Amino acid sequence: MWLVCGIDEEHRFREWDEAAGYHRLMVGDWVARHGDPAGAAGPLDGLAVGQSSTITFPDPEPGPDDGGDAGTVEFSLTWERARAGLEVIGAC
Repeated sequence: MWLVCGIDEEHRFREWDEAAGYHRLMVGDWVARHGDPAGAAGPLDGLAVGQSSTITFPDPEPGPDDGGDAGTVEFSLTWERARAGLEVIGAC
């Protein structure tokens, strides 16, 4: 499945087109609110079918965990392989 992650959310999609559309929407909303002077969102225009994407922006509001330093905000579109559930089986 395609996994789309944002600041504090993640969504799974069976189809790449749906996942890419949602990824573009999340990134577009961020750019509308915070701007994109470095052009980090530019690669979304040329995103090929089936391609993964990671877009990183400087965090305009660093939190206390950042030590006052500007952190980053990341949006990603990746293929998530299904798990068989075998990782929880212990040896006897």
